[in-house]
Amino acid sequence: MTNRVITFHILLAAQFALIAVSMLVNVKTGLFSMVLILLFTAICLIQLSNDERTNWKPGQNIMTYLFIVWLLFYVAEILNPNNVMAAWNINLTPYALIPLICAFVVPVVIRTKKDVELLLIIWSIFVIIFTLKGYWQKNHGFSSKDLYFLHVLGGARTHIIWSGIRYFSCFSDAANYGVHAAMSAVTFAIAAFFVDSRWKRIYFLFIAFCGIYGMGISGTRSAMGVLMGGMLMITIIAKNWKALLGGIFISISVFVFFYYTNIGSGNQYIHKMRSSFHPTEDASYLVRIENRQRMKELMARKPIGYGIGLSKAGNFESKEQMPYPPDSWLVAVWVETGIVGLILYLAIHGVLFAWCSWILMFKVRNKSLRGLIAAWICMDAGFFIAAYVNDVMQYPNQLTVYIGFALCFAAPHIDKRISEKKAEDETVTEEDLISTQEFNEQK
Repeated sequence: MTNRVITFHILLAAQFALIAVSMLVNVKTGLFSMVLILLFTAICLIQLSNDERTNWKPGQNIMTYLFIVWLLFYVAEILNPNNVMAAWNINLTPYALIPLICAFVVPVVIRTKKDVELLLIIWSIFVIIFTLKGYWQKNHGFSSKDLYFLHVLGGARTHIIWSGIRYFSCFSDAANYGVHAAMSAVTFAIAAFFVDSRWKRIYFLFIAFCGIYGMGISGTRSAMGVLMGGMLMITIIAKNWKALLGGIFISISVFVFFYYTNIGSGNQYIHKMRSSFHPTEDASYLVRIENRQRMKELMARKPIGYGIGLSKAGNFESKEQMPYPPDSWLVAVWVETGIVGLILYLAIHGVLFAWCSWILMFKVRNKSLRGLIAAWICMDAGFFIAAYVNDVMQYPNQLTVYIGFALCFAAPHIDKRISEKKAEDETVTEEDLISTQEFNEQK
């Protein structure tokens, strides 16, 4: 393994480590994340430029070009009359730099299937840490730092509710933790069926179980969207009738269980998940619908939005403020960048999903590699369903999501190397066989 691979994997580990460390001390996650991303990306690019074997062509892909367009739009938002530069600066990394860095760097750096598996191994270690923290909160109580968040910062209002306690592990809130746990459940559950080692399969299934457990104790209904979206996505790109029928059967079974039955409703977590299938019976959902209608009236005269980072009133001093809180990430994008930005944002991600699916279905022949990468893009599909109903584009989700997209553009190049290695091995074997036959004939 070369230095450029180690550097990028350290970057991923560092992003998760920031979240883990925050359970002990107060960390300005946004600031430190930006510093780490820029530092390790610069080191990685220097190492790549000093490596004569570096092929920059994989980085010149449609994802890179799409996010250059998005970056240009982001820069143009400086001209928004309501723009606040402090908010613009803070959101630059998660909004524009992380997607662009992943688009260019990941396909250049990730060159083998083992590189992909190492990304999963690193992620899995932190999933275990997050699960243990959540388990400790549930069974042994909250730490003094957790209690400060709940009772001084007002977290109790959304985390100690009528249906029970929503546990948040090391994350900023239960919604962020629940969605991240569901992301790991989808990714590792699918990846488990495409690794070569039996022990890796068992380990990945264990990590998927940790994700399901974390999702459950968080009481996050939007996490169900991640699971359902992931299952539906794998049925589309599987190119296998058995997988297609199996995915449809499981999806229908899950829907019927939660929508048409009351089985397990005595359990607060199952009851909470079931409520996500009956949104019209949920008072908070109806309030969200009313707020969106009011937002729509205000946004009619804001084609480029209220400005980057200004969707939540009170965070920054601006000329105008949206009086209604955004209830999801996509609504926040709409409020901050207007209908123009939202259409561009959705178009970019729509093209990405279509392009990535096409790559996996028709450009990658190695089944194991295709399955490992499919696990990431299925997680992405589920994530953006959750992004419609909750504000989940928070640390450390951004890097994980865009690594998933970028791996699809790395996949054809990895697949080509696997094919070349296989052909080379077959040639060597054939030459050895001929040499052996010639030797026997000479004897």
